[in-house]
Amino acid sequence: MIEVKGLRKVYRKHHREVGLLGADFAIPDGQIVGILGENGAGKTTLLRAMAGLLPAQAGQALFDQKPAAAQYERISYITGEGSYFPCLTVGEYGQFLDQMHPAFDPARYREFLAFFALDPADRIDRLSTGQRARVELAAGFAKRVDYYLMDEPFLGKDAFTRKDFIKLMSGTLHGQETILLSTHYLDDVEHFLDRAIILHQGRVAEDVMMDSLHETGETLLDRMSKACGWDPGHYLTFEDDEGADRT
Repeated sequence: MIEVKGLRKVYRKHHREVGLLGADFAIPDGQIVGILGENGAGKTTLLRAMAGLLPAQAGQALFDQKPAAAQYERISYITGEGSYFPCLTVGEYGQFLDQMHPAFDPARYREFLAFFALDPADRIDRLSTGQRARVELAAGFAKRVDYYLMDEPFLGKDAFTRKDFIKLMSGTLHGQETILLSTHYLDDVEHFLDRAIILHQGRVAEDVMMDSLHETGETLLDRMSKACGWDPGHYLTFEDDEGADRT
């Protein structure tokens, strides 16, 4: 079980605080949870603080009552920015992870490389942005762990690759893993998620179970729009102003 209690990590930007201003929630084992929100809402800060990659200024994130740093072997952090070593080949990176992470499965890594059409002999720094993102996904999901923290894992991937990878994840999960997934591709993940936690301006604005959401007839985008105060007719104000200027 994941327990996030008063977790806070902020930065000063233009004389105001941004980042994660405070988060509280609990996630039972086996849930797939979307961490959603606009750019700058605090999604990456939340996931990095939970993984112990950023020192929190207040609060804590516990995985079965222990912080991430105390159970490295049970957690995989996957980021669209990449955590690989560019000077290594794709195959060498897998060998490195096999030595460093107790839960890394080399056979599963090779399966993911084949799925993504990645050549183990290719140097990572010579791959395209999309290919490097696929290396990160293959490496992160090749760790057979209890908790996956995924920050924009679909960055740089086309629609077909995103859909195929979600199907692949669904087919390889045994049901006990807990996944936190940050993404802007709402249509792709809506029916993959059990739950959505929506951040707005550094705080949890909405926490909804997807079954309950679908019973209302709303989409994930509908609920996120309301939680974040987005006005779909806002552009009309601009058009009105432009028209007034021309008269």
